[in-house]
Amino acid sequence: MTDVGGGAGGSGRYFTIDLHLHTNRGSADSNLTPADLVARARAIGIGAVCITEHDNAWNLNEIAAQAAGSGVIFLHGIEVTTEMGHVGVFGLNEYVGGIYKLRELRRVVDKLGGVMIANHPFRYKLDPRFSFINPDHQAIDPSRPETAAKLEIFAMCDAVETLNGACSEEENRFALQVARQLGLAEVAGSDSHSKNSVGCVTTLLDEPIANERDLIYMIKARKTRAGRGLLAGGVAPFELPG
Repeated sequence: MTDVGGGAGGSGRYFTIDLHLHTNRGSADSNLTPADLVARARAIGIGAVCITEHDNAWNLNEIAAQAAGSGVIFLHGIEVTTEMGHVGVFGLNEYVGGIYKLRELRRVVDKLGGVMIANHPFRYKLDPRFSFINPDHQAIDPSRPETAAKLEIFAMCDAVETLNGACSEEENRFALQVARQLGLAEVAGSDSHSKNSVGCVTTLLDEPIANERDLIYMIKARKTRAGRGLLAGGVAPFELPG
């Protein structure tokens, strides 16, 4: 893939990345235009943004001219819809038939040397009112992270999106508990579909990256953290209370 940009942007000691967002160019449920994304990323001083459309990969050459000189690195991934939930993938440059099955997606991604992230794994799943969306029609018990950690999606993924800008605090904290129970990498993404929420939460690195392979390495090496505060001028890691 072609990486667009080349800044060393961040906040304080961290290099900041919005690992998960959607534009109206590739996601019908988004009103974020590519031009607005570039302008917003430059304005907030983020280090990198990852365009992760639903089941669809961007050609970043389409925004190369707009992004030039922005000081922001632009990367692309894919948010793949699987039978076990949404999975963020890096290292895959196009949709491949059959990857809606999580095991097939894992096989393809392993062959390419990529990574897989369990995106917003507990969205609505802790609330009994939405238990119909769970395979067993039961809400997940928020007091039992050790039980939730046995879900197959986590055995198939390299990382957990422990902080999602569109999830509740309870859902995010539970995802963080599960990730730590399993020792999986922790990442964050705004899941933005509009300009103002870009960068509301970010993945934090202790050193800059230059391209997608660097990002994949950092996730595999578990050198990522979830954080927030970029839009308020002070980034801090996301931690459990107490």
